[in-house]
Amino acid sequence: MTRFAFFLPFILTLTACSDRPKNAQGQLLEVVINPIVERGADPWIIKQDSLFHYCYSEGGAIHVKSVGKFSELNETEAHMIWQAPDSGAYSREMWAPELHKIDSKWYVYFAADDGENKNHRMHVLSSSSDIPHTGFSYTGKVSDDTDKWAIDGTVFTLNGKIYFVWSGWEAEVNEAQHLYIAEMSSPTQISSQRVKISSPEFEWEKRGSSEELPTINEGPQVLQKGGRTFIVYSASGSWSNDYCLGLLELKGGDPMLPELWEKSEKPVFSGTEQVISPGHASFIISGGQDYIVYHAMPVKGGGWASRQVRIQPFSWKEGMPYFGLPVGNEVEVKIEYFTNQLTPGKHAQR
Repeated sequence: MTRFAFFLPFILTLTACSDRPKNAQGQLLEVVINPIVERGADPWIIKQDSLFHYCYSEGGAIHVKSVGKFSELNETEAHMIWQAPDSGAYSREMWAPELHKIDSKWYVYFAADDGENKNHRMHVLSSSSDIPHTGFSYTGKVSDDTDKWAIDGTVFTLNGKIYFVWSGWEAEVNEAQHLYIAEMSSPTQISSQRVKISSPEFEWEKRGSSEELPTINEGPQVLQKGGRTFIVYSASGSWSNDYCLGLLELKGGDPMLPELWEKSEKPVFSGTEQVISPGHASFIISGGQDYIVYHAMPVKGGGWASRQVRIQPFSWKEGMPYFGLPVGNEVEVKIEYFTNQLTPGKHAQR
């Protein structure tokens, strides 16, 4: 989770992009070298038509960059879509903003507080525009009736219903972060009681914790493919060398039944000697290929301030996501694009 009140500016290391078609299917290749962002955390990228929208917080504000290729991130102007107020319940420590388009309208979900971590709650912005660069205003807090500490909220749709998933405390004490789910009556309103679907239980989910530091399940992200629904989440202390990704799979029809969520007994994405503490991912599809975007530390003991944003492809095995190991800094990562790109600077319409 983001422990800063802001992200530092994007600094990307990218090699040149070839404009020659990769094959007869009309694809382009861009080669990138990790990290793609030298300083940043909780990366959120979504793809709309042929544009990638990168949503992040910086300087007490939330920004969006939209590009057709990752190499354009350096030269593309960032749009500040919302500035936090000078004081109040959502004026400080904005963490992990996520940009979503639901029913033709744009929303941004983010965690914030008044300067005290115990007051972190989830909040949402909504836009009156059909492009994700303007028209945003604060809509309200996103909470169930318990109104407990909450961060890292995300949304997904299943069988025509909208659900909200987040990381929260059971009570008022910072002992453990659990994953909760609730039904929504609209993209801005929870309409059910929260249900706990995951708690830190395995040894690898508790690394970095102590009597003073909580055990962690956080950063839930939803993957859906072939009629199956997964939640990829972050476990262990983000401040430690052991942050990693775990996996839940919905083994039934109703996500509000906790017994239908099956947890993998081992992490699905762990660090190496070169890429430390990978976690809090988002997922995109480009050129027909799946990619994971995540943050990690470059050195052991680097802490939150050293985190960098990285990208690499992943595959599917027997219907389940397979991430492998984080690729090293010397490895070229090929990003695939279809040739029906929009002209840079144009906004995709849906």
